[in-house]
Amino acid sequence: MPPDSIVIAVDSDVADLIPLFLSQRKADQAAIAAALPLRDFERVRKAGHGMAGAGASYGFAALTVLGDNLALAARAGDIDGLVQLKAELDDYLARLIVKYV
Repeated sequence: MPPDSIVIAVDSDVADLIPLFLSQRKADQAAIAAALPLRDFERVRKAGHGMAGAGASYGFAALTVLGDNLALAARAGDIDGLVQLKAELDDYLARLIVKYV
């Protein structure tokens, strides 16, 4: 395991739900990437809102925070903030390792 990995312990009772959950976050990531050059703030807001609503439920509190921040920055039309938050999301998902307990 790389030393800079982000390891999240998830209850094994929800193990069958996690692949779909993470697949949806990758879809959010792609939607945000497509929306930013178009300044489609509503699309980013919706992706962030969905991420915020689901993250903590599955044990991914950082995704809830990122989602909230993305939604807020999108409402404000803060393109620089959104670019930074997208980079944080990319980094988080790239380093994420799920451990079932």
